[in-house]
Amino acid sequence: MKVVLFGFDDFGERVAKFIEKKDLVVVVLDEKEEVKAREKLYEVVKINEINDDEIKKIGNFDIALAILRDEDKNLFLSLTLKDLYPNKKIVAKVSNKDNEFKYKLAGVNKTINPYEVTANRIMTILKKPLTLRVIEEIIFEDNKLSFAEIEICKNSFLDGKYIKDVYKEISANYNILIIAILDKEMSKNVQFVTKGINHKIDSGDILIVVGDKDEIERLKIDLELIKQGD
Repeated sequence: MKVVLFGFDDFGERVAKFIEKKDLVVVVLDEKEEVKAREKLYEVVKINEINDDEIKKIGNFDIALAILRDEDKNLFLSLTLKDLYPNKKIVAKVSNKDNEFKYKLAGVNKTINPYEVTANRIMTILKKPLTLRVIEEIIFEDNKLSFAEIEICKNSFLDGKYIKDVYKEISANYNILIIAILDKEMSKNVQFVTKGINHKIDSGDILIVVGDKDEIERLKIDLELIKQGD
């Protein structure tokens, strides 16, 4: 069983101790973590950012452990992993209990709260593939969850609205979770909704969402059809 561990801070190092080195690949974005993991004689893959091409450097694996220190990056990593490898087991660390539903919507098979369980509990969970399979079949049996980018068209019903004003409405009406927004005018960097910034949505902005594929397509159609003032 090949396990890929994303992140090698103090918590990641404790987790790694419970996994045979021959079965483990440590993936890092931080140079200090890279040095520390190599000093411990782990197989290490350094990636520069979280995207499809960088993730594919890792190769084949059975289980991925997403335990990055930054909650926003960890959620984005989990989304990317599940989108690239829908049939793989993804276990994610969630620091804020309020974010657990976001990971589940993203397709993560199991979440671990480091403040509630110890590192060795993770290996107990990993050694129960039947449990993971049952969770996946019950919650994600149709495998219709998708990760998508939606560009806001001019005069659509979201054009000019603030993200906090429409966040719950979109989640309720479309069964879609808005993860982040990309404002091309301000920056090329993704602004994660979890940071609490009440961003004004303008035409040309791109919403990064996760949800049912059919619901995502319905939102795209509605953005084209439903205009301000209609």
